[in-house]
Amino acid sequence: MNNTAFIVVLGLLTLGQTMPSVPSISLAETAQGPEAMLFSTVGFQSGVIDVVQGASIRIDGRSYVLKSAVVVVNHEGEPLEIERIIPTSLVKFHLKEGHIDKMVVTLPQ
Repeated sequence: MNNTAFIVVLGLLTLGQTMPSVPSISLAETAQGPEAMLFSTVGFQSGVIDVVQGASIRIDGRSYVLKSAVVVVNHEGEPLEIERIIPTSLVKFHLKEGHIDKMVVTLPQ
């Protein structure tokens, strides 16, 4: 019995080491509180921010409206205020009903 358990544990450890990592995961703070939320950026669109004006943003020449509960994080998954976004920042964003509901922004260095 102990040999079987050891083989199962060894197999699970080996499987965990051979599985590819998922690089497109970001942390975000939810509107309800400080708890971290994990979301994948798979399926997000990407571009370069031209202008941020209140509740709208222009990315690669196209204007989008931000949802009122938009989640904005930096490339490390930390919450980022919209006012801190700088033109020429790289962005990955998700559209819901034609409006941006999630954004991952990489500020220029």
